[in-house]
Amino acid sequence: MDRPSICFWIVDDDLQFGKSLRRLLRSRGIPADYFESAQAFLDSVPPGQSGYAVVDVSMPGCDGFELIKIMRELHYGMPVIIMTGHVNSHAKDRAMQHGAIGFLQKPFSGDSLLELIH
Repeated sequence: MDRPSICFWIVDDDLQFGKSLRRLLRSRGIPADYFESAQAFLDSVPPGQSGYAVVDVSMPGCDGFELIKIMRELHYGMPVIIMTGHVNSHAKDRAMQHGAIGFLQKPFSGDSLLELIH
């Protein structure tokens, strides 16, 4: 299946939130796909794919920080935006240290997400 050249790849174990964010982006004409786990994302989206990964911090198995590390090792090259509903004083700093281009606290507006990439 051909994928668009630019896409938002949403990785979050919260099914309702992930699908809601995908719907919001698609309603604005922005291609988006949703994955319930880091492994589902890695199994479906090959390295070299264009777009932005929007990754939740807290997920079972492989958390968002570990996913960024794996993506870097596999040479994905796409920018990563970290999101979380559980902010502590070090979460944003840790996200940036892992190479994220942005950090969003849930819930957030679609405009907040789009502002990060402009």
